[in-house]
Amino acid sequence: MTGIRLESKEALDFIGFKLQSSALTTYNHHLIEEKDKASFFSFMLVLREFLRRSTSKDLLWKQWEAASPLKDERHMGIKTFANWWEKLQIKLIDKDGNQCISEDVKCRKFLNHLPYYMETTLVTQILDSWTFNHLVKKAESYEAERKHGHISTTPKPAR
Repeated sequence: MTGIRLESKEALDFIGFKLQSSALTTYNHHLIEEKDKASFFSFMLVLREFLRRSTSKDLLWKQWEAASPLKDERHMGIKTFANWWEKLQIKLIDKDGNQCISEDVKCRKFLNHLPYYMETTLVTQILDSWTFNHLVKKAESYEAERKHGHISTTPKPAR
């Protein structure tokens, strides 16, 4: 933005060319509402009201609470789901900078959200000493074997 004064109408026009998605919609709505009074600074205030940061604690905790390996009614895959868990664990930190979610909690929640065929077959084989990465590798191998037809989706009866 070199050479453009923020107080000028050009600054507002320039920012309009750079916006995408919901910010662009908000920009167009602001221009209609404010007409001649619209400025770069007034738009920034409006934009702040409508847009939330992706690292918002409330938003991250809601994602953690509502987490599911299903996306649009389809299973997203073990690897994708595990990577998403990792990212959430890293982002959710307390005021001292420590992770809020322990490895044990992450493992338990991951196990509780496995697909039904894994719940009935894999969960019975899991040891408490397994790390999250070990669980993910085992679940990925089960997922791959099922795709190739090597694992039945019905549990074996107990003897």
